[in-house]
Amino acid sequence: MAESSEISNSLVPLGRQQAMVLLETGYLWLDMGQFDKAKEIFSGAAALMPKSEVPQLGLGAVEFAQGRHDKALQAYRAAQRLAPQASLPRAHAGEALLFMGKVPEALKELKAAMDLEPDGDGARLAQSLIQAKEAGVLPPAKK
Repeated sequence: MAESSEISNSLVPLGRQQAMVLLETGYLWLDMGQFDKAKEIFSGAAALMPKSEVPQLGLGAVEFAQGRHDKALQAYRAAQRLAPQASLPRAHAGEALLFMGKVPEALKELKAAMDLEPDGDGARLAQSLIQAKEAGVLPPAKK
């Protein structure tokens, strides 16, 4: 039987390496602009790993890359429900909210990401997004 891992957190036997290859495949398709294939991979990964937030983050990335920030936010919220103490889902939710023009709500999420794991990837992403917003690089808030 395959060893389960924190990345797979799977109900079916799925080893860490298998989970990583599956998820990396989704990101490769995403990077190549093959959104349907990426979504299919991440959806399959979500079915195989229903307790892991990682496939939901991938699904959110697919939607975000296509400018569907509201659908991306839904996926990031699903990731938050699976891992409420993880900073990355919150940072990505904040990013989606920024692009939706919901700046106060976005800043709340980004600050929560930094508080949850100050030295984590989510905190670094959140800090970068806040700096970009302050520098005027991101879209302005909708009126």
